[in-house]
Amino acid sequence: MVQFTFPGGRFRASATTLKFLLEWAYDIQPSQHSGGPSWIDTDRYDVVAKAEGNATDHQMKQMMQTLLADRFQLKLHHESRNLPVYVISVGKTAPKLFPPKDGEAHSLQVSPQMGPDQKIAAYHVTATRFSLTQLTDTFARQLGRVIVNKTGLDGDFDFTLDLMPDESRPNPLDPSLLIAGMREQLGLTLKSQTAPVDFLMIDSAEKVAAGN
Repeated sequence: MVQFTFPGGRFRASATTLKFLLEWAYDIQPSQHSGGPSWIDTDRYDVVAKAEGNATDHQMKQMMQTLLADRFQLKLHHESRNLPVYVISVGKTAPKLFPPKDGEAHSLQVSPQMGPDQKIAAYHVTATRFSLTQLTDTFARQLGRVIVNKTGLDGDFDFTLDLMPDESRPNPLDPSLLIAGMREQLGLTLKSQTAPVDFLMIDSAEKVAAGN
């Protein structure tokens, strides 16, 4: 689990892999790096850091890049690769995205809805003061691809989304449910295509004993 406090510039990660820290620090999806040695996805670490002043999200991620280079001797380089992506754009109707309310905090809550058998039957997503970039970064992990934002929509928004399974898609986290929900409930379309994507080649990393 990763927690980032703004304002305040505090960062805490508990029982987190180097793979996840790398993806968070460089704003990339699992499909955007070469993987590196196997232990980066199995060994877990606790990380606590504090930046000077009220660091922004971007500044905290730059700090984490430096920390990974110092502690794990992480070395990598960038390449451009043609990969399958989803392109998100505005649909035929106006997007169902609303201006945030005054004083509203930046938040994304995913609430499981339980069925009669006490198993998760659906998910209700509530976002406040959330940008399209943050939305695509969040859902890209579920879809397993980079999402390229072609909506032309800037700023933060409020929105809700319900992921409701059916007989053909019993899993409430089925990617096709997410694509359909974004189209039908938010007025945003996702189309599959191939595009150049920034790709990180992990050249080397040194294993660090947990607790150090």
